[in-house]
Amino acid sequence: MATPTTNSNTTRAIAQTAQYIEEKWTRDIQQPFDKMLAIANLVQDRSGLVSDGGDTVNIPFAIQVDARAKSASTAVTYDVPNGAPITLAIDKHYYSAALIEDIAKIQSSYDLKSAFQTRMAESLARQIDTDLMALYASAGTTVSGGAAIDDADILAVVTALDSANTPASQRYGVIGHNTKADLLGVNKYVAYDQTGKTGKAVDGSLDLTGSVYGIDLYHSGNVPTNTTGRNLFFHKKAINLAKQQAPKFEMEYSVDQIGTKAVLHTVYGVGVERAASVIELTRTTAA
Repeated sequence: MATPTTNSNTTRAIAQTAQYIEEKWTRDIQQPFDKMLAIANLVQDRSGLVSDGGDTVNIPFAIQVDARAKSASTAVTYDVPNGAPITLAIDKHYYSAALIEDIAKIQSSYDLKSAFQTRMAESLARQIDTDLMALYASAGTTVSGGAAIDDADILAVVTALDSANTPASQRYGVIGHNTKADLLGVNKYVAYDQTGKTGKAVDGSLDLTGSVYGIDLYHSGNVPTNTTGRNLFFHKKAINLAKQQAPKFEMEYSVDQIGTKAVLHTVYGVGVERAASVIELTRTTAA
């Protein structure tokens, strides 16, 4: 009886094809993933610092350097670092997994590949944004709003940012559903006779709600909303995100399941670099 043999060229071709499919899916997923990120696109990207490995990023402490008057025959005074480096832990590894059974692919009239790509990318993007919003716990200042956020609350946030010497550009606010509704009810933000523009507070692009007092406001469903709503205002360089591994797609065929197992996963870390420029604006009910 002849012994079955395996054609090594065939085996290699199958392996190469599987690798191509994985890489193709990873590229396809990256675009919807990037579009779904809301908060992550507003913070400082430190991914380049962890591309070579490691589980911690040490960011040198930026010292305050003062200007001093120079008097004749006096020595120069030097400012020296007096703080510990800021540590960013790369400690988050999340995945989204799905089994695409052959029978589903055969009988479905939908494009299952696109549907799974979108859902898997969406779940990871939502997780990253949720982790960033949880940094309200590290905010340098909390502005306590009432049952509805009003103009006085936003002005208090502006004052807190100004008091921290936060640069005027790249100031962002991420607000929840109810806070957005509150601000749309502030006449000076939306009325044509106040702004000179139609739809001043509702831009619509990238969930941009509008710009108020130099702060670009974004609406997100990932704002923590337990008994207290926690909106977050910050400068771009005050919060860090480091993605050590961009979303990567892995797949294999399962004979036992008669279908394809697909996993999308990513490794990253988040943290606050300059707490004084991170402001929490609370709402006594859900944000």
